[in-house]
Amino acid sequence: MDERKYLVGEVSRITGISKDTLRFWDKIGLLKPKCVDPNKNYRYYTYDQFWSMDIIMCCRSLNIPIDKIRTILSSSSNDRVLALLLEQQKEAEQLSRYYQQVTEDIAWYVAQDEQMRQTKALNTVSVKHFPKRTVLYGDNAEETHAYHLKLQELCRTAVKRSSSIRRGYGFLLDETKMQEGGFVKRGEYIRFDQETLKSVPPKYLTILPDGNYACCTLRVVNDRADFTPLLQWFAQRELRPGYVIADEIGLQLFEYLDHGYLCEVKALLY
Repeated sequence: MDERKYLVGEVSRITGISKDTLRFWDKIGLLKPKCVDPNKNYRYYTYDQFWSMDIIMCCRSLNIPIDKIRTILSSSSNDRVLALLLEQQKEAEQLSRYYQQVTEDIAWYVAQDEQMRQTKALNTVSVKHFPKRTVLYGDNAEETHAYHLKLQELCRTAVKRSSSIRRGYGFLLDETKMQEGGFVKRGEYIRFDQETLKSVPPKYLTILPDGNYACCTLRVVNDRADFTPLLQWFAQRELRPGYVIADEIGLQLFEYLDHGYLCEVKALLY
């Protein structure tokens, strides 16, 4: 009794696998029809090949690449198949962690954007307490804009885990320039979670001191800002700002050129 043969269209109808997919498998040699009519060039699959199709579809649902599927189809060892599947599991776990980070990063950025939309430059000063914070720091001794690029390079080389976008930028300001409205940066820092900075050599880090800070939200445009509310607050109390930092509000990617950016300026109260 002749073995039953199935044309491409019949196989597609029975399995739900498209004819284009079957032809593609044939073309790349993954699963070729067992019989070809030499006269009409009809291509026929046999019953036992349905098992191979099922294996291929299962593997594709697990995102196993074609070359590994070839190995599985040709393998007679279940241990070899199991090893390949465990290898795929490890890769899937890595991808899962990556996409989890992507999901969390996007949620974080959306929250940052919402914070920026709700924050406006205020003429009020409030006193807030901040704990000691370790940050990645780049000095601006030469007072050039090149320090920002140097800090970005340092971020790439010194911070081993920097694939996440979750970070915050800030500046150590020259308090002597505030009276004339100059937003002059002595240096720039990047805030990461403390776990990320554990692998960074201490020479690239600085500590923002803990304490009470007089805080005011200002808009910075072309390295200028109106420090009047903060300066008046200090004058009324016969104090002078000493150690002054400015933390950017949110992670601002597009505001710099045309509209400036918002910062919370913080002056340490001694």
